[in-house]
Amino acid sequence: MSRIITAIEIFRDALYGVEIGVQRKQVEILRLIEEPLRKDALTSEGLSLFFTEHQLHKEEVITSVSGDMLITRRVSVPFRDRGRINKILPFELEPLVPFPLSELEICYRVLEQDRDRSNLLVYSLPKKVLDQRSSLFADAGIPLQMIGVSSLAAANALFTLKQIEKSKTILHLHVLPDFSILSIYRMGVLQHFVNLTWGGQDLTNKLTSITGLNVETLPERFSSLTPTEKDEITRALSGGETEIASQIRKECNLYLMQPQTSMPETLYVTGYTTGLPLLIPLLEKAVEVRAKTPDPLPALKHSLAEGTPGTGLPAPLGLAFMWMGKDALGSVFRRQKTSFFSSIINSKQELRHALIIVAILIVGFFTDFFVGIQAKEYHYHRLQQEMRLLFHETFPDVKNIVNELEQMKLKMKDLEKQNEIFKTVFGEKPSALEVLNELSVRIPKDIELAITDFTIDDKSIRFTGWTDTFESVNKIEKELRKSTIFVNAKVSNAKVGRNKSRINFQILIPFKK
Repeated sequence: MSRIITAIEIFRDALYGVEIGVQRKQVEILRLIEEPLRKDALTSEGLSLFFTEHQLHKEEVITSVSGDMLITRRVSVPFRDRGRINKILPFELEPLVPFPLSELEICYRVLEQDRDRSNLLVYSLPKKVLDQRSSLFADAGIPLQMIGVSSLAAANALFTLKQIEKSKTILHLHVLPDFSILSIYRMGVLQHFVNLTWGGQDLTNKLTSITGLNVETLPERFSSLTPTEKDEITRALSGGETEIASQIRKECNLYLMQPQTSMPETLYVTGYTTGLPLLIPLLEKAVEVRAKTPDPLPALKHSLAEGTPGTGLPAPLGLAFMWMGKDALGSVFRRQKTSFFSSIINSKQELRHALIIVAILIVGFFTDFFVGIQAKEYHYHRLQQEMRLLFHETFPDVKNIVNELEQMKLKMKDLEKQNEIFKTVFGEKPSALEVLNELSVRIPKDIELAITDFTIDDKSIRFTGWTDTFESVNKIEKELRKSTIFVNAKVSNAKVGRNKSRINFQILIPFKK
């Protein structure tokens, strides 16, 4: 094999390592290693020992996080160019998420584009979650190339291997030890993503109760169950309402409340938990959909022992596909840049590929030389179009655009003239932005406050709103007067609102003469 990718999945109770060999378009699962974990969290020393004891390759190491804190949002931006999208996306996303954007890391998938607009599916995770995982590998001395989300990686493998039809609406239940993640996909696009409180530990507890086996012997015993034993356990599991079926039905009903939706046709269940296939009859009956536990092993070459359960393999396999560039969902975090040439010249067999690339580069150089003028002319016209678009977005009132650059200069001068109002009424000549900033700084943060109207003219600043008490109104007035700009701030009207729980007020701030 020319490349060996090592995918690591870390959970509360176990550590999984999967080595995947890649040679051109052929993928082979080489090893699956499971290491039970104690109650204490995995340390960098423990991770390093895991790699050393099992002689795992460190050249291309990728991993996942559980995704319980993943946030997904739909965002539309007026650009097609990825560079411009990357710049504007944080500002579009900030009002849509419950965390400061400085605490989040984002990636996105382009769903559709037209001439001047892009519709995106944006994923965001807290940086501290990714930092903890990155630090764990860094402290262990293991170069980490990429981080994904376990459930999305599993779905990516099923889409890539065509075990899920993209044209259908489907459910995907990814079972983790302490919880599960339920996703709904329509036409291959994530529509609904939610954490369920039911997890693999709940199934394990149920199975140990039914069989009388302990947790340690359960996996080995279940690998050799007879059909009769499977039927008996399935009937025992199906007795009565189960929490997981109830939670799935609830989320399906929430999804169906959205416009233009339909009931998913199939439920796919993935995860490492022992006994997942036994859930299938129960879920089919309770949720009223077809249910499957997809196994990628029959579709791939592998070196695993016969009878190895494949329900947990989609996630590490999906991570490997993402690292190879086959990312159906666009959900890769912290992907490290790699040298394409170094990956090609990994083996002597692939040396001819490098020679082919060198030849292509030479041909490309001469081609660029001869068509350079046409390319520059095209680039000039494209820049001119983008400048015209930017001018129109900034100054939509201008209909006749002749010279974008000169007209923009004139418009900026007009704005500067309008800003002279602040330079003439204040001693130190603060800008309009400084005035607004002074207001935001002076108003106490602990006061419940809403501004319903804000007006600035050449004589004063006036704003009306409501707060909780008259004391809060007085406090606002007092704090504003501490400013050298707003020493004349005065409450001109304060009274109890209609609902008796709010105090409506108006504050007038005359400019200094």
